[in-house]
Amino acid sequence: MKQNTMVIGLVILVVLIGGYVLFTNSNNDQHIVPSSAKNMNDSNSAMLQKENDTAINSNNINYFENFNGFYAEPAIEGNYPGVVMIHEWWGLNDNIRDMARELAKEGYRVLAVDLFGKLATTQNEARTQTSNLNQEKALENLKAAIDYLRSKGSEKMASLGWCFGGGQSLKLALSGEKLDATVIYYGQLVTDKTQLQKIKWPVLGIFGDKDTSIPVQTVNAFKDALAFLGIQNNINIYAGVGHAFANPSGQNYAPNETKDAWTKTVSFLAENLKSKASATKTTTEIKEFTMTSFFEMKDNKPAPQFSIKEISVNKGNRVRINVTNTKGMHDFAIDEYGIKKETPLNEEVTIEFTADKAGEFIYYCSKPGHRQNGQWGTLKVNG
Repeated sequence: MKQNTMVIGLVILVVLIGGYVLFTNSNNDQHIVPSSAKNMNDSNSAMLQKENDTAINSNNINYFENFNGFYAEPAIEGNYPGVVMIHEWWGLNDNIRDMARELAKEGYRVLAVDLFGKLATTQNEARTQTSNLNQEKALENLKAAIDYLRSKGSEKMASLGWCFGGGQSLKLALSGEKLDATVIYYGQLVTDKTQLQKIKWPVLGIFGDKDTSIPVQTVNAFKDALAFLGIQNNINIYAGVGHAFANPSGQNYAPNETKDAWTKTVSFLAENLKSKASATKTTTEIKEFTMTSFFEMKDNKPAPQFSIKEISVNKGNRVRINVTNTKGMHDFAIDEYGIKKETPLNEEVTIEFTADKAGEFIYYCSKPGHRQNGQWGTLKVNG
């Protein structure tokens, strides 16, 4: 009997220990550093290096109170856009410094910030410093980084962050600070349209479909909200990879997906910080239109309408459409440009985009029955 009791006790103990280990891993697997990893400072730099590297200058700088960041820029003087780079929950480590160097080689002034003032070496330390973060002070820190880059001569500005830093990149976009692009690598998301409508520039998102901390459903809700608000976005969900897949020290590291995501990041920043910057100064012409959205009676039936039935622009023009809803419930949509924006009663709403596709497109109200009853017009983009 004693022997049976001891066996049962041992079985229970094994189950409890196994359950604890399984529970711990399931809650923290996105940040575990496996035994095969060298350390938290493992870097993507070697994989991303090009044959002809651009010469850069880099150094540690003090940019906010007692916080020191890592600054990198091309060695040749020039008019370069600025990028605020934001670390994971570990803090400002060598991998982030190397990524700052890599991005600087692409023709950017990059300031990799430090939001903690120290580097975590264990998950508990990382968890503690993120939970103790003063978010108001963190935003002051990030805005100071922007001010520093502007003081160096950068006009166009973006933020880029991974994991914790991805969430902070979005928080900066929602803070009221004017940016020209936002990049989020698997960061905590906001799907509330009232908050997201503060964003007036393109957003790039990088996620994995096996990420349990940022589920695909949340990513899709985020993407849908951006599209609804007419915010240009490029949301990428990589198949078969989990959280922090671009972290070379983590067990979810996926080098091929990391390389592809970086290529997308570099292209996205070039499109929104470089090509548009030069175009704005040289060839881009802003075409502005103002219209009302309303109901009128036809044959004793309410008929929704736009006051302008046709808009004509040239390819490459920046188009700005101001819509005021004077009666009823309306929105404004152009499918080919990914635009769908609510127009609240008695409020002027501005829809702005670049006419980069030639042809004829329909703008319309997507409320039930509105398009069918005549609330649409034609956008002509002359090639």
